[in-house]
Amino acid sequence: MIKKIDMNKIMTLLIICFLIPTLGTQAATRKKKENKTEQKKQSEYDKLFNTPACKTVKGLITLHKIDGKVYFEFPFSLFGKEMLLGSTVEEISDNTEALVGQKPHRPLHIYFTKIDTNVQMRYVYNASVTNAKDKNIQEAIDKGNIGAIAKMFPVKCWNNDKSAVVFDVTDFLVSDLYEIDPFDPYSASTYGGWIQRITNFKKDRSFIGDIMAFEDNVSISSHLSFGVTMRALGMFEYQTDKPFSALVKRSLILLPEKPMRPRILDPRIGVFYTGKMKFTNDDNGSDVVYYAHRWRVEPKDMEAYKRGELVEVKQPIIFYIDPNFPQMWMKYIRMGVEDWNRAFEEIGLKNVVQTKMFPVDDPEFDPNNIKYTCIRYAPIPVENAMGPSWVDPRSGEILNASVYIYHNLVSLLYTWRMLQTAAVDPSVRQITLPEEVMGDAIRYVARHEVGHCFGLMHNMASSNAFPTDSLRSATFTQKYGTTPSIMDYARFNYVAQPGDLEKGVKLTPPIIGQYDYYAIKWIYKPIPEAKTAEEEVPTLDRWISEKAGDPIYRYGKQQIMSRYDPSALEEDLGDDAIKSATYGLKNLRYVMENLNEWVAASDTDLSFRNQMYYAILNQFRTYMGHVTPIIGGIYLNEKYEGDPRPTYQSVPKAEQKRALQFLLQLQEDMSWLDNKEMLKNIPIIGNPGVLFQQTLISNLISNASGLGLCISKSEEPYTEEEYLQDIYDYIWKPTQKGVTLKSREREAQLTFVKSLIKESKLDAGKGKARGSMNITNNLTLDQWLDQKMFQLYGYVPEQAKLSADSPEPVQGVGFQRRVKADFPSIAHVYYNVLMKTKQQLEKAKNTGNTETRNHYALLLHQINQALKKD
Repeated sequence: MIKKIDMNKIMTLLIICFLIPTLGTQAATRKKKENKTEQKKQSEYDKLFNTPACKTVKGLITLHKIDGKVYFEFPFSLFGKEMLLGSTVEEISDNTEALVGQKPHRPLHIYFTKIDTNVQMRYVYNASVTNAKDKNIQEAIDKGNIGAIAKMFPVKCWNNDKSAVVFDVTDFLVSDLYEIDPFDPYSASTYGGWIQRITNFKKDRSFIGDIMAFEDNVSISSHLSFGVTMRALGMFEYQTDKPFSALVKRSLILLPEKPMRPRILDPRIGVFYTGKMKFTNDDNGSDVVYYAHRWRVEPKDMEAYKRGELVEVKQPIIFYIDPNFPQMWMKYIRMGVEDWNRAFEEIGLKNVVQTKMFPVDDPEFDPNNIKYTCIRYAPIPVENAMGPSWVDPRSGEILNASVYIYHNLVSLLYTWRMLQTAAVDPSVRQITLPEEVMGDAIRYVARHEVGHCFGLMHNMASSNAFPTDSLRSATFTQKYGTTPSIMDYARFNYVAQPGDLEKGVKLTPPIIGQYDYYAIKWIYKPIPEAKTAEEEVPTLDRWISEKAGDPIYRYGKQQIMSRYDPSALEEDLGDDAIKSATYGLKNLRYVMENLNEWVAASDTDLSFRNQMYYAILNQFRTYMGHVTPIIGGIYLNEKYEGDPRPTYQSVPKAEQKRALQFLLQLQEDMSWLDNKEMLKNIPIIGNPGVLFQQTLISNLISNASGLGLCISKSEEPYTEEEYLQDIYDYIWKPTQKGVTLKSREREAQLTFVKSLIKESKLDAGKGKARGSMNITNNLTLDQWLDQKMFQLYGYVPEQAKLSADSPEPVQGVGFQRRVKADFPSIAHVYYNVLMKTKQQLEKAKNTGNTETRNHYALLLHQINQALKKD
């Protein structure tokens, strides 16, 4: 059966078939238009960062890392805000160039500006200040101290809400800019700065690492590669373009919107400082003002504090301890840090100082971030520890501090403890110290370095406050230890003698010294009644003036390069250097005589005795160095009107003469330094006893030319003529008696004549270096011993450790550097003594045995030859 066809349906289907391609084309067209619209809407910002390959972290500044580049998304609100930019070494291929955790350079004080399509990074050099009320002067200071543009960054784009601009900082962070490079200027590789290091940046081997952002700072890590060339004496290369790499974390921290109120420094107390030039409407001219470095330590409850209650602080100082320290060290380090709470409690503040191990459950903790103050372990064979800090340069507020403790610190502590106390304390007469003894020494070092982190400088005069004989008193030492300040270089009680320990004499420094309590009070005690830094000054001045006559509170600057004040020396004890050295030398000889017996069973390869022998020589040199500066010495004091001590005072003539006689007697018997039982156990060397004698005599002779400053400041001077006459009388006393000379007497006379010829300018600078012997390749005693100590211990002379960033010599604050003092030549005085010596030899040339007569003939010949050359 055939159905009837519905034509209307057929027509509808045909129309649909014709429309389907058209509808599809229209849909596709619409989609293309939508895609073009979306592409037009996508910003440059999204093009850069809207990709899975981009890592973004948000904080003070939003950071983006993509394709090996790092971008700052810098808020407009931060332009003009002052910041610090610094570097910390995270990892390193050679830790003799710097330490892991070290901040090798001072941070850069910077801020950012935007002009047109560029962002400028500007260095802040402004060291000028004025009073808050002097708006006109502040405006002038601001105009005269705009930030210097150090780097220009083209703006890539704005962020989507127009609140920030984006710029690429990769080339700046992957560069060899000195101020943020990974090299310690005074690293072990440079022998404390004596060896020249030339670095060649390898940009093709350097790249950006991780990025981190926090509320008040951001951090970017850079993998940096260099070729390192080491050059000795400015010309001899012994290492050329050696590959070197370091992972360096750059931290950019926002400084507080309102700087902490500074505390104006008084030069009569030893505190690190930041210097400013002050201009005000009230003064007759500009003045230099110094801000003490200090943490922002503020009572949590000021009213309770005013009532005399012991209160918590708003923000404690937390030291994070590196878990990589040898296990035994950690508890003693923590104890040493927290010991300082005793000083803060004395001023009414509790729990100010806290310690924590590196957190393991805090994903934000990073020991290399400037937010955290850390104590780091340095596995390197150097005997040292350091405690530097970063400060807000506007106020002196300490923002971050670090302590670096080198592994071979324990070697140094062992040497001190053994050589200074083994004659008294049988427990240290072994290769390894008992844990409680070494632990106590580590605790002491931690306290000392953390003292620097609180702003305290070295006080080298402190140990001079205690009478030498009091250091042999049980009641005195149990109460006070060996020094009024652990910020002195006063180590262990070398004054104590056998039997003193059993009587209760203490051999170690105090936990916190009397001066240290006083210094913490001055730096940190709140003065709530004062509204400005200037209003604090009368109270601060009174605290010092009240103690100005007490030697316990005297501050003695660390002396750099030259030694003027014999009462402010390193490594000394007691107020009588001659008596203290006598005690110390007696103990040292005892150690030399008995060391073989003490350690023979455990020192089978003899390496320990080899090291200790040179340590004994170095300790002997140290004791001599405590007495020598008395001759021509000047006691130096920072003085305000009304203080009882004079600004300077020459050492009394009688004391200078006493020191000379001590040293002349000392050179008579240095044969104990050539101990045969010891020398047979170490690699062959010459005779150090002879070298020490030669050096001492020649130095005594040459020192006469340096007495001028002391003489010019003295009421009863010890003149060059008197001084040289006293040496002459001592050296030629056996000759005047007509007796046969001993070997040491001939050596003394030979050195005396050679030194006179040299100082009389008759040899025109020819001949060997003073006190040299063949085995030293003409090095002086000091050069030879410093070199030997570095080879054995990684020892670097203290003067070489001083950073180029140390404060410049400014009268009143800082270190004691050289005093410019030009005096006429005294070559004629030397010449007169030489001619007197010639006359003495003419009279004595036929006295004594054959060896003595031949000796006199040689000396006459040398003098005559020198006179002929002249």
